[in-house]
Amino acid sequence: MNERNFPIVDYHVHLSKDLGIEQAVGLAEERGMHFGIVEHPGTAYDLATDADLRRYVARLREYPVYVGLQPTHLGWAAGFGDEALAQLDYVLMDADTLPWEGDYLYLWLHDNFIEDMDVFVERYMAHIAAILSEEPIDIFGRPTFLPINFARHYEEIWTEARMRRIIDLAVERGIALEIAENVRVPSVEFVTMAKAAGATFTFGTNGRNENAGNFHYCYEVAEQAGLTTEDMLALPRSID
Repeated sequence: MNERNFPIVDYHVHLSKDLGIEQAVGLAEERGMHFGIVEHPGTAYDLATDADLRRYVARLREYPVYVGLQPTHLGWAAGFGDEALAQLDYVLMDADTLPWEGDYLYLWLHDNFIEDMDVFVERYMAHIAAILSEEPIDIFGRPTFLPINFARHYEEIWTEARMRRIIDLAVERGIALEIAENVRVPSVEFVTMAKAAGATFTFGTNGRNENAGNFHYCYEVAEQAGLTTEDMLALPRSID
């Protein structure tokens, strides 16, 4: 893909004790790509106010990376002013933190027990629709991801009508759809359908170590769905 001038960016990279910013920059350069760094807003991450957000952006602006945010809860933007949010290059949000029985269901956890698949799917689709209709985001992460106890029902759950609903909502608001390396979603069928509808895409690993930018599934899906440069998200700020 590098040989074809394909824009290779991992928009879903987290800094951690195993991946500092200097290491991330070096890894991206080594792999001939760019990274987008994201962090979760909230007091646990010292990222809860406009001042926190400005400090976060200013620190990362010293490096050749895109600067993003990954909120997890509906209504997250109420804690920030428009001017502060405008400093970001992008906002990525997935639907993995699902409101559930007065609390939250964290879909990535392996010990979830959800008894009724139909009830889950109904609430999950409503949650996805709320994100895509109301939240100020640029990228919808991990589309069609399922908790482990329903993953084997992927094709049954993700009917054409449900996939079309997600795609139409994203295209309507110009929200890019992430092809997620670590959880291998969405399917080629979904990406092909989304491309035909005019969607744009990003690649993401959710990497916190040397796995950042280590694409296999993303390339496979991009090839099979016939994605081109024009199908990928293009941010206005250049970091070259």
